[in-house]
Amino acid sequence: MKIKLLFVFLLTALLLGCNSNKLSHLESQKEIKPLVLLISIDGFKPEYLDPNNTPQLFNLSQNGAIAKGMLPSFPSVTFPNHYSIVTGLYPDHHGIVNNTMVDPNISETFKLSSREALTNSAWWEDGTPIWVSAHKQGLKSSTLFWPGSEAKIKGIQPDDWLPYDKNLTPSGRVDKLLNWLNRPAQQRADFATLYFEDVDSAGHKYGPKSSEVKEASHQVDLAINQLMNGLKKLNLSSTTTIIIVSDHGMAEVKAEQAINLRSMLTKFSKINFVWQGSLAGINLQGESSSEVLSTLNQNSHMQCWAKNNIPSKYHFGKHRRVPDIVCLASLGYSLLDGNPTFTIPGQHGFDPELRDMHGIFIASGYKVKKAELDYFENVEVYPLMCHLLQIKPEKNDARDILFKQIITQ
Repeated sequence: MKIKLLFVFLLTALLLGCNSNKLSHLESQKEIKPLVLLISIDGFKPEYLDPNNTPQLFNLSQNGAIAKGMLPSFPSVTFPNHYSIVTGLYPDHHGIVNNTMVDPNISETFKLSSREALTNSAWWEDGTPIWVSAHKQGLKSSTLFWPGSEAKIKGIQPDDWLPYDKNLTPSGRVDKLLNWLNRPAQQRADFATLYFEDVDSAGHKYGPKSSEVKEASHQVDLAINQLMNGLKKLNLSSTTTIIIVSDHGMAEVKAEQAINLRSMLTKFSKINFVWQGSLAGINLQGESSSEVLSTLNQNSHMQCWAKNNIPSKYHFGKHRRVPDIVCLASLGYSLLDGNPTFTIPGQHGFDPELRDMHGIFIASGYKVKKAELDYFENVEVYPLMCHLLQIKPEKNDARDILFKQIITQ
């Protein structure tokens, strides 16, 4: 009898142990929560990638997917392209058509220095960024700076966000994001963003070939190395897909190549300049479109169009915020409302097809195959991220070409 009881006890213990191991395995599988981490290095050109100066970025590119270059949307400036990346829409469709905008339906002017504009949802609601869709489908997001994250869009903001703070160092930004991610799986983000403006700022101030740009690229690389080490300590590195992008490139601009549009248009006193730089935007205020265009197009270093006649390849000109006339400078030229008071050595906003305007695309980590990709438009990043998050995308302008090329099914 004692032997039988002992046998039953041992058998029960064995079965309970097996079930316990099985439950433990199932529980660990259940706790796996992939993270999609989108990193923007503003103004980072593909040629800045260097095994000595940016070793962490180079290592990620060699062990994942890298594109020859990523084409920005038109115009190739910061806010429109950041919003295109997270909506999959061209600027003409999501409504952020430049860094400065006027809208007949909104009393204020949109500009980067205006906190009121940045937080006004009316500017943003023509597009639906991925964190809004993620929230609606039960996921969480943490955005360490991204255009649009400071406003409630469709009534929704990311679970974690901060007002943009240029003084927060790259290392400080990484620390903040890692702090947000240091939570139990069900409380932390499924989708996160990180933004660095240092390379773009150096490019504008000193030019794209300057030692300052090289140093800024190195400092951002150090921050990304810090991020990778932090993800490892949080046991997130094996389940994180990292997507590194830039919104545009940077080109050299020379002082002697500034074009004074105001002096060309002296007889058209009513016109109003909305944009200037590599791209000029002019509202006619009752002046003759054909006469203004005829005058402008006498200069061979720019192309000017009425908004309804912009070449179709730019997917631009239908939105109410696009000025009556848009002028695009030739590479290296600038279009100004008056004589230049100073010269910005580096500028973007030129034709997105130009190599100097191309951004980077690197994907690495969870389920990413090693691949070399051809050039593609930045709206393609959006459906890729939707696939990775397993959420239904909003209507967008992408062809959805990346997921099958770089993700292990």
